[in-house]
Amino acid sequence: MQYPLYATVRAGWTYSKEWPAQPELNSLFIERKVILLTSITARFMPLSALCCSALQYWLLGADYLPQILAMLFFLASLPLQGWYWLGVRAATPLPPAVAAWYQQIRVKMQQQGIELASLKAPGCYRDLAQLLTKAYQQLDKTFVREWL
Repeated sequence: MQYPLYATVRAGWTYSKEWPAQPELNSLFIERKVILLTSITARFMPLSALCCSALQYWLLGADYLPQILAMLFFLASLPLQGWYWLGVRAATPLPPAVAAWYQQIRVKMQQQGIELASLKAPGCYRDLAQLLTKAYQQLDKTFVREWL
């Protein structure tokens, strides 16, 4: 049995791996910034939280242990919060303007002869990430810059 929280965090982690790391997309979407901050916090926050907790315990003593543990768990959970946000964002339906842009890119890619999976629904941000990744891999740079 998978819990919704775990499934959302896991979906956010996979979404962070699927999103294309292209500088042109940074001004249009916030995903790359969140992915970068989440990866930095995943690397450094657990050790940083332990060091801060040890320092506070050394300076303040056992009287402040509940506050120290609360701070430890909060700091250690920051990467999970980023992946949770990304998981929710991945399942969010595209707004109308972005959905129209998604459709234009999809039509242009099909005109270029690139085979794409059939479209079931208007699409979500995960579909957009997969489409953009495929576009960056299979199309030339001038064609990609034409959309932006």
